[in-house]
Amino acid sequence: MYSIQFGKDIIPYTIKWSERRKTVSISVNAGGVSVTAPADASIDKIKDIVYQKATWIRAQLFHFNEMKNDSHQRLFLSGEKLPYLGRQYRLKVMKCANISHPSFKFQQGTFFAMLPQHITEEQHRNTLLPLYEQWIRKKGEAFVRNRITRFTVKLQQDPSAIKIKDQQQRWGSCTANGQVLINWRILLAPVSIVDYVLAHELAHLKYMDHSKEFWDTLGMLIGDYEERKEWLRVNGKTLYI
Repeated sequence: MYSIQFGKDIIPYTIKWSERRKTVSISVNAGGVSVTAPADASIDKIKDIVYQKATWIRAQLFHFNEMKNDSHQRLFLSGEKLPYLGRQYRLKVMKCANISHPSFKFQQGTFFAMLPQHITEEQHRNTLLPLYEQWIRKKGEAFVRNRITRFTVKLQQDPSAIKIKDQQQRWGSCTANGQVLINWRILLAPVSIVDYVLAHELAHLKYMDHSKEFWDTLGMLIGDYEERKEWLRVNGKTLYI
């Protein structure tokens, strides 16, 4: 573990050296700061780059801490509203003595859950959250695959795969082999915010770092990306239901 001092703050970070990297990449998530660097990069050079990015790193760490502390948990009780693509839909829970397994569906603007009679209200969340997530991931995958084409046409490059994942620490990511991974929770946000995350990860197909070229590419895909990024910074915590 390495660290820098920035003002009154100590920022710890880990380093992973890679033969495939040509530039230093910094990643910040709820678990901390990680650096991926070219195999020949010195510790001092990496430290200088981390220091140069310290203001951004500190803001990102604050953001993830804010999301963790302010997250709101749904109890999945009848009458609650559940989000999908920026809209809120009411949940109706029904109990039935003749079933042994819970079910979950969406019909005519309402989420419906059918539960065995013995399931208590305290057990609703643990029982229904996985089914809600499964519905979001299945529905969202089709939405994302359709939505992403508006950006790949401009970018003139396609990802090798698109996957909806349960990512606790990121809204999305782009792997070295060109896979775009999307956190299922972003599908609870308005479509414009989903677009921002999609475009952000697609821009990484060309530039794996956050260089000027990367932001220029993102700006070409979405002109007002800064506004959408700010919305996610402020409101991202509400997507952790």
